Amino acid sequence: MIVYEQNDSYIMIRQHEHALLSGQLANKLDRNYWPDLSYQHDVLYAIHHHDRGWKSLDEVPIWNDANQIPFSFMDYPLPVKLDYYIKGIEEVHKYSSYAAYLCSKHYQSFFKNATSPKGVSFYNDENKRQKALLQDFNIQEDLFTFHYHLLQFFDDLSLYVCFQDPGVHKSDELSWFKEGFSQPFYFLSKDERIVANWIDESTISLSHPLISTEERFAVQLKRVPKHLVAQKGISAAYHATSTEHRSFRILPPES
Repeated sequence: MIVYEQNDSYIMIRQHEHALLSGQLANKLDRNYWPDLSYQHDVLYAIHHHDRGWKSLDEVPIWNDANQIPFSFMDYPLPVKLDYYIKGIEEVHKYSSYAAYLCSKHYQSFFKNATSPKGVSFYNDENKRQKALLQDFNIQEDLFTFHYHLLQFFDDLSLYVCFQDPGVHKSDELSWFKEGFSQPFYFLSKDERIVANWIDESTISLSHPLISTEERFAVQLKRVPKHLVAQKGISAAYHATSTEHRSFRILPPES
């Protein structure tokens, strides 16, 4: 679950909804940026479904007593989270070995410097999975790197939409986003970054024309009242709250 706090409510967006948005964004990537269309469908599937392991976890939100806020994807208890990372990768594998490989690499990257036994074990187990998956396809390293950075970029761009209020001023953005997105795409010069900006509460501009025409998107969310959480508990309050849509458009730089 993506969770952030407002004065009287918690904004809550299911991980799979965020991932579906990342896939919808990726689907609008201008074809000129694809160096090769090999495995394009598998890549888009991976981006759409990279968080599908969260679907059942997000059915029942749980409360973080230490922080007095619902658990989010960032602080969810690690042993459970790892089990569902694995579940999600296995479900993606049913569709595509290459999509599963991308998702495995994505999740493994979270534990590159892990020190906890569970984190180290997950990292090593995913190495083994990846070696097995590599038997199912053949791809050049440069093209894989592009696909991997696409997944990471559109994951981040979706988080840019979901993890802060629409229209936020650049100076007030989360630190993750203020300096742009760090994926080193082949078409960027050294140290160059793609930067997103909220122009108003329903419009985002990108510094590069990755999405070369005006496009409209939406993501589902719930605005869960704090008073309802106090009365019912987080799970009951979440299910009693109606779904809203955060709608926005992306404009190419020249607009």
